[in-house]
Amino acid sequence: MPHHIELFMGGCPLCEEVRNMLEVGKCAGCRLDIYDLATSYDSIRAKIREYGIRCVPTIVIDGKIKVEGLPQFTFICSEELYRQLEANYRFR
Repeated sequence: MPHHIELFMGGCPLCEEVRNMLEVGKCAGCRLDIYDLATSYDSIRAKIREYGIRCVPTIVIDGKIKVEGLPQFTFICSEELYRQLEANYRFR
């Protein structure tokens, strides 16, 4: 099942590490949208409020899973991973 992955980043080395992890680990069916707060804050302000973004990097998956900071897991797209994320990082 394809997922919508959104990454909120700020241009720091840690953010780039997470971006690379997501680009390598996502499957071809998943959509990855990257929002750089350093360059496009005003245009995504509503989305930042909607998700309660407090730090970068933050990953939001399907609008209901939120992972703040550097993930403590390897991101390899699978239904098993998404079940684990829903159990541990669900915010809605």
